Amino acid sequence: MGKPINGSDLMLFIDSTGEGTAFKSIAFATSHSLSISAETVETSSKDTGGKWVSKAPRKLSWTMSTENLYSLDGEGSTYDDLFTAMTERKELSVVFSLEKEYAAKKDEVPEGGWTPVTTGQYKGKVVITSLELNAPNGDNATFTASFEGVGALTKTA
Repeated sequence: MGKPINGSDLMLFIDSTGEGTAFKSIAFATSHSLSISAETVETSSKDTGGKWVSKAPRKLSWTMSTENLYSLDGEGSTYDDLFTAMTERKELSVVFSLEKEYAAKKDEVPEGGWTPVTTGQYKGKVVITSLELNAPNGDNATFTASFEGVGALTKTA
């Protein structure tokens, strides 16, 4: 029987080198999401009876997002790293997958940040479309980032 995955083990990783080989987590992450959408076109005709609309998928698109506590430093990518990538209009390589040591995860972030497993990854290129820093009075500062896929999202075996 299958075992559910703990949400803290499934992460968004960014390759800051641009080579697509040095993925690391985003520091102080609290939540990540991956969403895939299909643009559809109506295919209804007189032959379909007219009661229900028929649809067919056309273009696919995908997005990712992250929610994080704000820190000036940390193991993994920081707000400032994402700020630089966004203002330089950089395309980033990303991976959405389990953390490499998820089965025996330690309570401490390894130096350099968490790294992804090498199989079962959702992988692609993105641009940052939104970066928001929030600093409420008397509470933790946080930031969110939204990413839109550039081209295909693939899954490694």
